[in-house]
Amino acid sequence: MIPVPEVTEFPPLPADWLVGGVVPALVPGACLSRGLLQQFADGARAAGIVVGPQRMRYDRRYAMQCLELAHARGDDALRALALRLFEQYLGWTRH
Repeated sequence: MIPVPEVTEFPPLPADWLVGGVVPALVPGACLSRGLLQQFADGARAAGIVVGPQRMRYDRRYAMQCLELAHARGDDALRALALRLFEQYLGWTRH
């Protein structure tokens, strides 16, 4: 497994913050889909990278490190997910 910076999980968000499976995040003008983050985490795990999807919503630097590692793995599906999330972090797209 490729080490990623220490994962610090946060307590779950209150249910009233969730709207259609989307939660607030440090993403300009957008929110990240919990499903997309979990899909990314599952794909990364299959490629030997352990990531914390909860932390990716609030720690932009950590998220970028995870996306960089995933993009460099050479797995086309994982690379596509990493690019999609990267675009959301930059505010280029909406979920």
